[in-house]
Amino acid sequence: MGKRTLLVVGWSMAMLAAACTNRPSASPSPALEDGRHFGYIRSAQLTAQPQVIVFDLAYLLSGDEANQAAADRGQETPVPNDYFIVNDNPRLRELPAAPGLRILLIDWTNCCDATFRADPRLFQESFDQKKYPPGNYKGKFSGYWLTVRGGAVTKVEEQYFP
Repeated sequence: MGKRTLLVVGWSMAMLAAACTNRPSASPSPALEDGRHFGYIRSAQLTAQPQVIVFDLAYLLSGDEANQAAADRGQETPVPNDYFIVNDNPRLRELPAAPGLRILLIDWTNCCDATFRADPRLFQESFDQKKYPPGNYKGKFSGYWLTVRGGAVTKVEEQYFP
């Protein structure tokens, strides 16, 4: 056998060995990278395992960025109250809740700077409401900021809108 044949046979065997190697695949990327993200919570399962929040990522823009995004979409400019929400992607993300999840909601009875630490059961139940509710638990009728660490939600903060 010539050197060329040995080289081809050797390369072929190496490719076959690589294809047959049972290597673990790269772990899937998290639904959201670590950081703080605005959007809408569509549901929350916090009273049983696994604890999961279904989140619709959006972008809360202000100032020139808000006006430009509104103009790009044929909406009123300048934008009312100096903010505009972009929610062009229909993807819902299922995010695990971290142990010790903190949920901070606006105390609507003492509007609007005061917040309180929410009861996970009441927070979960608020997403079943069909119309805008009275009281402090607004569920899907509010926007939220989620803090994500290590792929899990560590904090939920309700966003005030005028």
